[in-house]
Amino acid sequence: MTEKKLRVVHVIGSLSYAGLQRRVLALIEALPEFSHVVVFQSETRGPLYADYSKACEIRQCVYQPGRRLEFARRLIDLLREIRPDVVLAHLFGNHTLVSWASFVAGVPAAYGVSANDPVYYESSVWKPMLLAHAARPFCRGEIAVSHAVGQVLTSRLQLPARRVHVIPNGFVVEEVAARAAAGKAAAQRLPGDTARILMAASFARSKEQPTLLRAMKLLRSEGRNVELQLAGGFYRESVRVNIEKLIDELDIRDVVKFLGARNDVPELMGASDVVAHSTNSEGLSVAMLEAMAAGVPLVATDIPSCREVLDDGRCGLLVPLGDAEAMAEAIGRLLDDEALRRRLVDAASERVRSQYHVKRMAADYAALIRSSLPG
Repeated sequence: MTEKKLRVVHVIGSLSYAGLQRRVLALIEALPEFSHVVVFQSETRGPLYADYSKACEIRQCVYQPGRRLEFARRLIDLLREIRPDVVLAHLFGNHTLVSWASFVAGVPAAYGVSANDPVYYESSVWKPMLLAHAARPFCRGEIAVSHAVGQVLTSRLQLPARRVHVIPNGFVVEEVAARAAAGKAAAQRLPGDTARILMAASFARSKEQPTLLRAMKLLRSEGRNVELQLAGGFYRESVRVNIEKLIDELDIRDVVKFLGARNDVPELMGASDVVAHSTNSEGLSVAMLEAMAAGVPLVATDIPSCREVLDDGRCGLLVPLGDAEAMAEAIGRLLDDEALRRRLVDAASERVRSQYHVKRMAADYAALIRSSLPG
C-alpha cells in the first residue's frame, strides 16, 4: 500500500520573478516526496505561473488591502478544502493572519517564513513585534532564511530562540552554473570589450541602485570603458522617475541599460564581468548566491546578511552602505586584478555548493515538516 504524501501549502504574495518566488519553486521541486499546493494572493497570475503549474497545484486567494477578514474567511474555506498537514506562510507579518486561518481550519502545523528583516520596512519595531507575538498561539515557529534574519527575530522582535529555525536559501547550483556558462559562451567576450557590471534586483525600497549609479559615474570619470545592466522591475512608477532623473543628473545614460524583470539572470551573469549588489536591507539574496555559482566576482554592501553570504569578505568584496567611492574602487579592483578575481570566485564556488545548495535547504525543511506532525 502506497504511503500517503504529506500535504504542504505555501502561501505567497505573487508569482513574480523575485528571489522569494524562485526560492519557493526550487524548494517545491526538491521535495517531490511531499504534495505541494501554492496559494498566491495577487490578482494576476504572474510570469512564474507556468513554471509553478508544472511543479504543483496552484490556488488563488486574493488579498485586498483593508479587507483582511474577507481574505481570512476565503483562506479558511480553501484550507478546509485542501486539508494540508503543514502551512508555510512566506510573507512575514502576513503570517499572523495566515497562521490564525490555518488554526481555525484545523491545519496541524503552520510556520511563518521571514525572507527579509521585518523591522526594516516599519517606522518602529513595535508593529512587527506585535504581529510576530500575535501569531505565536497559532503557529509552531518562525523560519529565517539567514542567521542575520534569525538574529533580528530573536533580538529585536524578542521571539524565543527555540521557536526560530534558520534554514538558509538554496537553489540548484549546478543548473545556474551551466546556464551561466552558456551565457558566457553566447556573449563571446574579448579582452578590451566594454566591461559589463550587472545588478539583478527589483527597484524596491530595500535596494540601493543609486549608489551603484554614482559609482558608475566615478568609473567613467576615470576613463574606464564600463556598462551597467540593471535587471529588475520597478515596484512604483515614482521610483522609475527618480532613477531616470538621477541618471540624467549624472550624465551616464549612455552606459546604463534597463533590462526589466528577467528569467535569464544566470545567463546575464555569465556574460558579465562583475555582479554588484547594492542594498539597504537583505534577507539572503538569491541573486548573490547565483553570482557565486555563476563564477562571477561579486561586490556587495557590507550589511549583516551580505557579510554572512560572503563569509566576511572571503568570497567577495564588501563596501560600506551608501559609499559610491568605495563601490567604484571595489569594482575597479575586480576588473584590474585577475588573481583577486580568481581567489574570490574559487572561494565563492566552494561556499555556495557546501552551504546554499537546494538539497541542504530541502533536507532542513523536510526534517522540520516531519517533526511538526504526530507519529
